[in-house]
Amino acid sequence: MPDPEPADGSPPPESAPTARNEPLTLLVLLVASAVLLALCFGCAALWLYN
Repeated sequence: MPDPEPADGSPPPESAPTARNEPLTLLVLLVASAVLLALCFGCAALWLYN
């Protein structure tokens, strides 16, 4: 159930920073996932070829 809107029509105070930080958060998660995936493949390659 969504929060009710304020009577004066102003947006909730947390909506603007959340919308602004969402692409940055997604970028950080994407970079972290890529680093972890590269680390896993690197460890697997070392394990297989040694």
